[in-house]
Amino acid sequence: MTTDIECVVVDGARAAGHVDEMAALYTEVYAEPPYEWGAEHTDLFTERFDVQRRQDGFTLVEARAGGRLIGMSFGVTLLPDTPWWDNVITPVASSVTDERPNRTFALVELVVRAPWRRRHVARTMHDRVLGRRSEERATLTVAPAAQAAQAAYRAWGWRQVAQTRNPLPGAPVFDVLVKQLD
Repeated sequence: MTTDIECVVVDGARAAGHVDEMAALYTEVYAEPPYEWGAEHTDLFTERFDVQRRQDGFTLVEARAGGRLIGMSFGVTLLPDTPWWDNVITPVASSVTDERPNRTFALVELVVRAPWRRRHVARTMHDRVLGRRSEERATLTVAPAAQAAQAAYRAWGWRQVAQTRNPLPGAPVFDVLVKQLD
């Protein structure tokens, strides 16, 4: 990562003050293929983020260059009654989907503005978010067509365990990945 980029861990209370910046970043990144999402997804992001930032185990890493938000990565600890595995559409053993306290950290977002990609920003945020976690493993979802993200996650030790689909009509399929934590 270049030296003019700063990655900072931000708590949930402080993150509330950055939600407009985060929503703008989210909008910019997810407007690109393969997602091509619009304002309704950004609205859903901000609604969910307001809940997620208050959850146990919430961790956010912001990447900034010259004070401008260029990337973010955050997640939460899954609770035993999490709906995370409810919409899995491929057969999966209960040993994968059963949750217990402090078993799994869900990496909810990892995004970087296009001009800053391929500079190790994503890897740095990824490692900071997952570093020193007390959970056994982490999970995330990623679009099968997001080739660069898929390749990065494989290189970083993630493996696909299932596919899932949001229950909304016409919702796309996502790969569910898992990574054991040290």
